[in-house]
Amino acid sequence: MDTPSDRERAAITRIQNLFLGLQAGRYVGLDRRVQRPVFLKPQGHARGVFTIRPDLPQELRVGVFALEESSAWVRFSSDTVPQVPDAANSTLGLAIKLLDVPGPKLLGGEEQALTHDFVLQNHDVFFVDDAETFAEFTEVSLSSPEAFEAFLSSHPDTARILQEMAKDEESVLLAHYSSTVPYAFGDRFVKYAVRPGADTCNPPPVPREKRGPNYLRRDLRRRLLERGARFDFFLQFQKDPETMPLEKATVRWSEELSPLIKVATLELPAGQDIDTPGQPEAIDNLSYSPWHALAEHSPVGSINRARRAVYKASADYRRRRNHVPIGEPSEAV
Repeated sequence: MDTPSDRERAAITRIQNLFLGLQAGRYVGLDRRVQRPVFLKPQGHARGVFTIRPDLPQELRVGVFALEESSAWVRFSSDTVPQVPDAANSTLGLAIKLLDVPGPKLLGGEEQALTHDFVLQNHDVFFVDDAETFAEFTEVSLSSPEAFEAFLSSHPDTARILQEMAKDEESVLLAHYSSTVPYAFGDRFVKYAVRPGADTCNPPPVPREKRGPNYLRRDLRRRLLERGARFDFFLQFQKDPETMPLEKATVRWSEELSPLIKVATLELPAGQDIDTPGQPEAIDNLSYSPWHALAEHSPVGSINRARRAVYKASADYRRRRNHVPIGEPSEAV
């Protein structure tokens, strides 16, 4: 199940080449920083503390959830270019990097890293099932509008999910996030979910008529300076392999069948300024990957297998071009 077929390996290579070509094409001949190929509009970075529930049952104390707490660096982003206004309804990303997590990690060349990452977005399913379809989607999206429309016509689930993903979010701190794809949890399987804590809902968002092109970043800065924020972190266990598949990323896992279980909180302390000189660049230099992970939380499924190679190649290229050391931080940035 977790060993890619020859067809999947070929698709992953196609995706990797497309992403690297996209990065190289944007910056050829330009003396400026290379950015990520996706989720490249940073909305802000914050430091936080990831705390495991003190009353967590023993059977849930697996991997990172056996720790008491970890420092964290968090990246909020939009899946669009920085010049596009926030009102364009792009997908939001939430990447959490836990620090001081002992134990060997899965990503080749970074096995001794002391970090563990969670990569989430503000929708609970992915828009294609597997790496082969994702390779085709990426190719047609870069070719012509006619080819892209034809692809959507022949893949109605993808078209529907892309429409669902075009949310009008009021704040990156009020969005609901999901891993969208599954992960191991010891000998079981889960998806991750992140929800804003009840106290994060104040103050109210900026009224729509007063929003500017970068209102999400301004809202994040204001909230963290004034009050900070708190997220609750949940697990959703696979209860039925037929209706909660591992290899079909477009299938929603029913919360009625498998309710979310709160296992931790992520606190973003008040008083921090996301525009502190040097901090945005330092945190954006980091690489976030679901494969920066303990084996107990191994990523599962075709999309995650593609991420292993594609994220690594893209991050290494970006950091080489930007003259940034390749590897994980050994301490708080």
